[in-house]
Amino acid sequence: MAYGRVTQQELIELVRSHHPHMLEEEVRRALNRAQAEFCAETEIVESLFVDLLIEGQSFYRLGASAIQGDHPIITIKRVDINEEVIPRLKGDPPLLDKDVIAS
Repeated sequence: MAYGRVTQQELIELVRSHHPHMLEEEVRRALNRAQAEFCAETEIVESLFVDLLIEGQSFYRLGASAIQGDHPIITIKRVDINEEVIPRLKGDPPLLDKDVIAS
């Protein structure tokens, strides 16, 4: 087996040659977990998230709507509004949204 571009099936066969007791699905889940951990640690996968802005609202929840595929948001590198890069917030925000104060 060459170790350039390797398919998942080839990786499964390699793992099972060393761990014959492991089922194919078990190896596949472990490989997918390792891939997700590698991508998270290296930040090799980048995505773009777009949301609608609401007038008077400063804060937005990044939940299920912010997840694209199986890649959750790990780091926010920058925010653009109307093609203008918004500077990073340092310290506490200057004001709170009304719904945050009420809850």
